[in-house]
Amino acid sequence: MWNQAANPVTALPANYRQVYYLRLTERGRLLWLNVLSLVPLAISGVVVIILLIAYHSVGAPLVIDALPGELPTLYGMALVLLVLPLHEWLHGLAIRRVGHRPRYGVRLLVLFATADGAYFRRGEFIQVSLAPLVVISAAGLFLMLFLPLGLAQWIALAVMMNAAGAIGDLWMALVALRFDPSVLVQDEEDAMRIFAHVEVR
Repeated sequence: MWNQAANPVTALPANYRQVYYLRLTERGRLLWLNVLSLVPLAISGVVVIILLIAYHSVGAPLVIDALPGELPTLYGMALVLLVLPLHEWLHGLAIRRVGHRPRYGVRLLVLFATADGAYFRRGEFIQVSLAPLVVISAAGLFLMLFLPLGLAQWIALAVMMNAAGAIGDLWMALVALRFDPSVLVQDEEDAMRIFAHVEVR
């Protein structure tokens, strides 16, 4: 899944034309995204709660006893909020992995990672879009096996927050999947453009 592209696309090939444009921050769409974010929040919440209950009900045999059993609320909230820059950093790592240079910034008080002048193959774009959701979810669920319940709860909250915040990434990945694998996708901070090969007569 994470194979590095041998030849990153930095210029639109001949006979490719824009066939789709999506801006996530349009007023009506942004409202729906906020509503839809409750879906991954609920799904991830059910998963982590079931795992925490099941695991700790059998004695949590892998828990490292030397770790503190609780975390002050202020530190716990700071840990949860760290998932925001971590999410964008993982986007950046995935962007670099497929051969482009990431750029980080803030738009409308929201962190982002993008790549100027980059055209992603459909598979690359999906990898970049879903990298934070996959990596943070997997790493968080794994870490919870070794943490006392008081610490594991904060990791669970971070996993849930990250899943809810990935709704835009999920939406764009699903949009990309509607198109042929040969399309190219351009990321624009809060938008995406899809280009497809068209026959010129």
